[in-house]
Amino acid sequence: MKKLVTLMMVGTLVLLWSGSPALGAADGDTESQLQALQTRVAQLEAQLSKQGLQQSNAELLKEMVAQMDSAPAHMAADSALTAGYDKGFFIKSADDQFKLEFDTRLQFRHTYGLSDDGSNDLMKDGTRPPLGTSGVDASASAFEMERVRLYLRGHVLKDVKYNICFEADDDSSAGNYLYMYDVSYNFMPEMGVKLGRYKGPFGKQEPTSSGRQMLVDRSLANEVFNIDRATGVELFGELDMGDIKPNYRVMLFNGLRNNNDTPFSENDNSPGVAARLAIPMMGATARDFANESDLKGHANPVAQVGFSFAYSNDRDENHFAGGKSDSYDFLGKNPDGRSDIYKLGGETTLLGVDFAMKSNGLSVILDGFYQHLDADSGELAFANDFGTGRNSFDPITNRALMDGYELDNYGWYAQAGYFIVPEKFELVSRVSGVHVDSTNDMYEYAGGWNYYIAGQDLKLSMDVSYIDDLPITSGSTNFDGVQNNSLLLVRTQLQFQF
Repeated sequence: MKKLVTLMMVGTLVLLWSGSPALGAADGDTESQLQALQTRVAQLEAQLSKQGLQQSNAELLKEMVAQMDSAPAHMAADSALTAGYDKGFFIKSADDQFKLEFDTRLQFRHTYGLSDDGSNDLMKDGTRPPLGTSGVDASASAFEMERVRLYLRGHVLKDVKYNICFEADDDSSAGNYLYMYDVSYNFMPEMGVKLGRYKGPFGKQEPTSSGRQMLVDRSLANEVFNIDRATGVELFGELDMGDIKPNYRVMLFNGLRNNNDTPFSENDNSPGVAARLAIPMMGATARDFANESDLKGHANPVAQVGFSFAYSNDRDENHFAGGKSDSYDFLGKNPDGRSDIYKLGGETTLLGVDFAMKSNGLSVILDGFYQHLDADSGELAFANDFGTGRNSFDPITNRALMDGYELDNYGWYAQAGYFIVPEKFELVSRVSGVHVDSTNDMYEYAGGWNYYIAGQDLKLSMDVSYIDDLPITSGSTNFDGVQNNSLLLVRTQLQFQF
């Protein structure tokens, strides 16, 4: 087009020049006129070229602006990566095939604990101290960093999800460590596979995140009967049955409460198995029960019922190359007729059933456990969870009492929360019980409140708990007193997540 315009201009000038009365001019004048004509043509070409370039640049700028309007403002043009914040910081590829999310949890807690052994004349295991020594302190008051975690989550090739957690915890003697990790892949909504170390599928409260609890921490019954984290592989999925969409988990793992990185030789050759089936009802989904509290306030009631099962064979002869026991602790009866802690050498079967409902800021959870143990006295051992002051009876004699011992233990808890200020201020309460076969019953009574400054991401909580007979210790819940004695706890916690 540009060349055509130029030729037309040149032709016009030639015609004008040829019809001019100056045709009879001298050759020198003719040459001067030609030079002037060529100069003028060159000027016109330059002008047209400049105009064309400006028009081209304008079109290019319009195209670039259109592309920028349709793309996120934080897109890195040279790397095709997107970064931002959506309930947590993230980095992902422009096509969302790869994603890395950063998440944190910090729980800063103050706990005051008081045992009824005011005279300080008992050990933590409830026995008398050796002559010339004193028992443990009966009260404690301290600040602690209960959970400080960094999570790295995301997906690879869109469908392969991963979760890695690093933790610093005042309760851990190991200090900073890799706490859990897992990789999962969904073949279809009805079935996926997951492998790694994570909370086993048993009960409702233990698999629920510590950052989504109703009270400051979990119940007494849960601490006695949970299977904790384990290393293994599981199948999971959600079944579409119309209005009801049950979700399931079935896991094969190295053993109950295999929370730490157990050496190969200390794993049981007879893996444990656990399963859970949760059935949302009344139009509910699994997401409705991710939090224990009804934080968002369901205008219409929703409910869920769950069923759990776990089994483990923990016999020493099944360990490779003389490895140690899996150290699954259970409660039994000592010669004094009180509950005591033993390491299992035998089989255990666990059953659980739970019910949860939410409506207009009210949340109610009921959870029950049954534990059957087949103890083998030849493999039975004492736990050292409560110190070394066991001088009130002979362990050998006590083992004989456990020969062929079968126990049926039970536990339960009921808790409720209600928002008196929607999404902001909640009152909470809980009652929990542990019943050991042929020995004393133990109860927990608790009440408190939550102030949600910014949902679960910034929450201030306080509760008061009383346990009439402490059966076990648990660092995260601050159940740390004198065995078979009462314990009063006052806990205040600030939770911060981002």
